[in-house]
Amino acid sequence: MYEILSAVPLANHKLLLTFENMEKKIFDMSNELTGVFEQLKDSRNFNAVKIVHGAPTWLLPNELEIDLCPDTLYIISTPFEEVTA
Repeated sequence: MYEILSAVPLANHKLLLTFENMEKKIFDMSNELTGVFEQLKDSRNFNAVKIVHGAPTWLLPNELEIDLCPDTLYIISTPFEEVTA
């Protein structure tokens, strides 16, 4: 299992994730914003992501706390390619 060290919110409901092995990956949440995650359509909520116990976590205004599984994110996220100029 890889814990996540940081989650940076990007445009279009994507997260730039840095895992403990220092790999960086992009997770696109745009197709996941249903049910409990629907509140993350609001960019203020989405951008409030924090890392709690190695997982991206949101504490929503209604006191609901939701998180994502780091193992699943590691498997399904796309490798991040840094552009150097």
